[in-house]
Amino acid sequence: MHIRALRRALIPVLAACAVTVLIPAAASPAAAAGPGECRSTGSGELALISAGQRLESGSRLVDKVSAAELVMQPDGNLVLYALGNPGGYKLPLWNSGTYGNPGAYATMQADGNFVIYRKGGSAQTGGGIWHTATYGTSTVFTPRAYLLAGRFIVEGRGSSAATNRWSTASLEQMNQLCSDYESTLGWWAGSWAQSASVWLVLQRDNNLVMYRKSDGKAIWNSGTYGGSTPVTLQMGWGDTGDLTIRQGDGNGAVRWRTGTSGHQDAWALLQDDGNFVVYKKTGGPDKGGALWSTGTYNKI
Repeated sequence: MHIRALRRALIPVLAACAVTVLIPAAASPAAAAGPGECRSTGSGELALISAGQRLESGSRLVDKVSAAELVMQPDGNLVLYALGNPGGYKLPLWNSGTYGNPGAYATMQADGNFVIYRKGGSAQTGGGIWHTATYGTSTVFTPRAYLLAGRFIVEGRGSSAATNRWSTASLEQMNQLCSDYESTLGWWAGSWAQSASVWLVLQRDNNLVMYRKSDGKAIWNSGTYGGSTPVTLQMGWGDTGDLTIRQGDGNGAVRWRTGTSGHQDAWALLQDDGNFVVYKKTGGPDKGGALWSTGTYNKI
């Protein structure tokens, strides 16, 4: 089975490192409340880096109520992690690819650019190894970078929509999807959700992968990796209960589906027992009515 596990793309990262907490975290999975709360979480409290501030080597940025942290690792790599059980495995969601530069640090510049510099480097002396390209002279935003709802966002001073805002595109979603979840609001590549025992990630290689929190091992995947066009995960109006992975273009070709069409208002739930299940409208974990599942309840 070919699984392009997300963590492989982020290695090498440090398995453990001493970190300085800028803002304390209190991570907890989204609670299941039935087939009606299926929008993105959008929750959290800004963990902010203002213009002129730095994320030093070995420090981290943590949203107070989110389940993610941004770590400026001692090896020079800036990594966004989904947090699991306290003291346990953390799932890498995104990284800057700048490992191999010990002592590097990140800074939010007054010109709107968020930059990683080698140890001893600066805007005056050079040594930049990665940046968001959000520099400019626009006054639309006050330059800042922040972690919120599982993604890291930079608001700069670029002159266009493409250059005044940058994001890791790693939005944490609710642990359910519903049949009324419009296609324009579906999961895009980088989106993820969690339960008490697993993470479910729509990876940038277009594969939907489930990782268990105990050790980060991939225990299920949709087999949709590859392709140059990003995909979406959705239960749109036209799918009538079918959970699908579609090409995110005008064609919208289906690359994977649960085969549960014909069940209007069906909904999907990422459960605490490690199973991802599609239920009919009146079904649920305590009611029955399962139409499809990953069968991973015994793999956590």
